[in-house]
Amino acid sequence: MIALSLVWSLGQKIDEWVFMHFNSNGQRARLLDLTMLCFTQLGNFIFALLVAIFLLLSGHRLLAYELILGVLMLGLIVQCLKVLIRRTRPYNKLKGMRVVGPRNGGHSFPSGHTSQAFFMASLVLQYFHVTTLVWLAIYVVALFVGITRIYVGMHYPRDVIAGAILGTAWGIIWVTVNIYISSYLNIY
Repeated sequence: MIALSLVWSLGQKIDEWVFMHFNSNGQRARLLDLTMLCFTQLGNFIFALLVAIFLLLSGHRLLAYELILGVLMLGLIVQCLKVLIRRTRPYNKLKGMRVVGPRNGGHSFPSGHTSQAFFMASLVLQYFHVTTLVWLAIYVVALFVGITRIYVGMHYPRDVIAGAILGTAWGIIWVTVNIYISSYLNIY
């Protein structure tokens, strides 16, 4: 539904207004720009690889493999959606906006960093029994990754919303399939 909403002009106007608010409204300290640029990296493949290596070294081999395979497959899904939908990135369309850091190539919809962050949160939280506060904190971090994608000028809000939904759904699907396969093969 979010992808279909891209054809509505009112939706684009709202997207642009929210984008400009997060991206260009007011003066931004250099330290804030650097913080956002660093934080946005929590949604990239290198970070997922580092998490997988940590899981592997800490004895969670199966989860490490599931994470890497899931991230790779989700990345393929995101790239296919970007090619099909072909939404122009904000920096190619809007005037008066800021780009913090390097410009990503390709298309805008959906946000790959946001989808990866929500996927990792959904997958990892299914394997560890944590308090509600820790669970909430991990999803807030994933949400913040999405906000940083707007802040640095790479995505519109609906790109981020779609990435969050896609990443969470992929995480739930991935966990469900893995539980079924694991119970069938008696891995756990």
